[in-house]
Amino acid sequence: MEKIDFVIPWVDGDDLAWRVEKQKWEALSKGINSASEDANTDCRYRSDNEMLRYWFRSVENFAPWVNRIHFVTCGQKPSWLNENHPKLNMVNHKDYIPSKYLPTFNSNVIELNYHRINDLSENFVLFNDDIFLLQPVKEVFFFRSGYPVLDTNLRYTNMVGCNSWSRVLFNDYCIVNKNFVIGRSIWENRKKWFSIKELGYKRARKNLLCYLANKTLPVSLYGHIAHPILKSTLQELWERCPDVMEQTSRHKFRSDDQVNQWLFCAWAQAEGRFFPAREDRLGKNFSISSSIVNEVCEMIKNQSFPQICVNDTEKNDNPDYCYSELIKAFDSILPEQSQFEKF
Repeated sequence: MEKIDFVIPWVDGDDLAWRVEKQKWEALSKGINSASEDANTDCRYRSDNEMLRYWFRSVENFAPWVNRIHFVTCGQKPSWLNENHPKLNMVNHKDYIPSKYLPTFNSNVIELNYHRINDLSENFVLFNDDIFLLQPVKEVFFFRSGYPVLDTNLRYTNMVGCNSWSRVLFNDYCIVNKNFVIGRSIWENRKKWFSIKELGYKRARKNLLCYLANKTLPVSLYGHIAHPILKSTLQELWERCPDVMEQTSRHKFRSDDQVNQWLFCAWAQAEGRFFPAREDRLGKNFSISSSIVNEVCEMIKNQSFPQICVNDTEKNDNPDYCYSELIKAFDSILPEQSQFEKF
């Protein structure tokens, strides 16, 4: 089995010096590559320092086989984090992102340049700090035969909506469908796209019907969960689509004319370098608010899924209460300090 690394970006949105720097660049960026409001609200940078403890605890308990954890920040670090843990690699943005793109407040820039991280393994899993493991998982949960395990879902038409997220996905869609003859690619990998064993009869049948209807790869349903990625996929994207990758990396903030990490998944599938799966068997994503947090907490306590995303959005009407309840839920299944915490 090849080595598998985890990569997790983190920002302390309450850091006053960071907030001042962000506000300065927001002012400088107005009218020039201006940020999309729905992609750069305060909740996008909101992070509970204590919640992060449970991310490390979940990895130690449920994926102890991980090779290394690359903890990516702009130089910030939680006071409780044990930087001397042999599996932990503290990564500053300036350690791997070219200086011409810094400083950045754009998660797309941070992720599009991951292949530059020193000693990053070919097989790695891209987490966010709101995605937690809830059950023991083996390496094959993320990679099989050296290929990433990805949600394999065709649709009749691509999702094109009115918010920034869906417009970015449409950019991903255009790039993949421009660079590959998708119909040929899908048919050459039909044992994956139409696999009843891995996808179930209904999904396999739907994929076949979608293929017959339009022969396109939608780039719209990989889910807000941890994604297994091949480092070579990022390297190839920079080689074959340098203008696209450069365009996104120049932006200090997220905006509509960019691409994001789902492009990595779609590109791997277009190349046939993937193992088929269904998202509902991999994990679940929930947008947190006071009306749903108790239900989500019960799912955490019951360890209902292999992984869960507790997504903080502008609809979160009471973040303090929600974080408090989530911490109690995680503590019920992960009460012991991990070796990643200072004792």
